[in-house]
This record gives sequence, structure tokens and C-alpha cells, in this order.
Amino acid sequence: MENVREPYVAGAFYPDDEESLLSVIGPYIENKPEDFDYKKIIGVIVPHAGYAYSGKTAGYAYNIIKHYSKKRFLIIGPNHYGYPFYPAIYPDGFWNTPLGNAPIDSSFSDKLITKSDIIKDDKEAHSIEHSIEVQIPFLQYLFNNNFKFTPIILGKQNIGIARDLSETVLSINDKPFIIISSDMNHYLPANRNDENDNILINDIINLKVTKFYEDIEKYHITACGYGAIATLMLITKNMKGKIRLLNHSNSGDANNDYKRVVGYSSMVAYIE
Repeated sequence: MENVREPYVAGAFYPDDEESLLSVIGPYIENKPEDFDYKKIIGVIVPHAGYAYSGKTAGYAYNIIKHYSKKRFLIIGPNHYGYPFYPAIYPDGFWNTPLGNAPIDSSFSDKLITKSDIIKDDKEAHSIEHSIEVQIPFLQYLFNNNFKFTPIILGKQNIGIARDLSETVLSINDKPFIIISSDMNHYLPANRNDENDNILINDIINLKVTKFYEDIEKYHITACGYGAIATLMLITKNMKGKIRLLNHSNSGDANNDYKRVVGYSSMVAYIE
């Protein structure tokens, strides 16, 4: 089959065989969030570390996603290499994992490219980036490969990029479910790391986008997908929605090493 992106972190971030992968994901999906009232779910924020570390937290969001009927997803994450600078889209074809080939929503990709001055077709940029790849097996577990997704990774993540991207998404009537892939703060002792995470979580919940960027700089917060998070904040604010925290953890909860941790959060954007 032509135009298939092969997995980059299978066997490292998640198991590289179907049986093991299904058995690992299953318990995570059972992590049910507390009930809340909503008319519509706009999207979620999920972590993208190795499943042993962040899978449990991610499961709270995917427990919500499993009830989504349209099965069309826009997944936005960081480009950890920072280059190319522009938002890079993988516009068509398939992404392979041990659970099969997941199809790209080429129609929605075309709409984004047409409406945006900054989104560029760049399959190569996705070849060694994991932030979106680790989300695909969760969707495959829930829907087999009966879903479509559009992947975008961000090099530059400033507020201008977030505004442009959010305005582009908002300009399209038939919006997909938005999945934002981002870990939180990195590599501080757990108590300090959690403090930084809580600063960001508070800004996200209150949809304070300018303060969100100010706090990242003020406290040297190293959430890797902050521009993607800001994009969802702007979309949610425009749609008069809300964001709430589903679960927060850090890597020490998995390996009992709290001296130098990475934070993970699962959040949901919704309209009451």
C-alpha cells in the first residue's frame, strides 16, 4: 500500500505486537471520569509519553472519546525537534501501527490547507515525531480502523500560531473532535513539577490564554505542546465552552522516582 507512515516508537513507547498492545490499552480505557453535564464535547488534552507512564491518565480522555459517534479527529501536537517552524500536516494516506492502518481524513486536510496561510503539507516532518503516533492505537482500540484523523505538528508554538490555527478550525463548519497531545512540565522534583503543572492547569481551566503564555515564560514551564493547548483554549473560548481537569499524574507515580519527573494531564473541553 502506498503512502503509509510506518510506526516510529512501536516497541519503545508502546508494544509492537497486536495482542500485547490491546491488553495494555484495555485497562486504561476503563478509567472513567467523574460525571459532568455537557451538550457537546469539543475536544481533549492527553499526554504522549510511554504508555507505562502516561497511559493511565490518557485513558480518562479516551473513556470520553469512546462515546463519540462521528469518528473524525483533528490531532495537534508539538514537533519536538522544533523544525520545520510551520504547522506541518500529513494530509492523506494511512498511519500504520501494530493494530493496522489508520486512514487520514484527506478532505478535512484539504480544507485546512486551503483556509490557512501557515499550514504546510509535510509528511517528512512527521516521520520521527511521536506526539501524534502514540494517540493512534487508542483510537484503533476503540474504533478498529473505522475512523479518520488529520495530524498536525507545531514547530513554532507562539500565540500567533495558536490564533491562526484556531481561527482556521473555527472557520470550518463541520468540525472534527480535537485531540491535543501534550505532556506537562518536565524534569523537576515532583513537588515543584506539580506546582508548575497546577499553574498551567489553572490558566487552561480559566481560558486565560495570554496569562498562560506569560506563566510559561515567568516560571520556565516546559510543557511541550503548549501551542497546541492554547489552540484548544482559543477554540473553546470562542465557542463559549469550558475546560475541566479529568486526571493529573507524573512519571514518579509509575516508577516511584520522584526526584525528576514529567507531568501528565487529561482534560476535556465542552459546552454545557
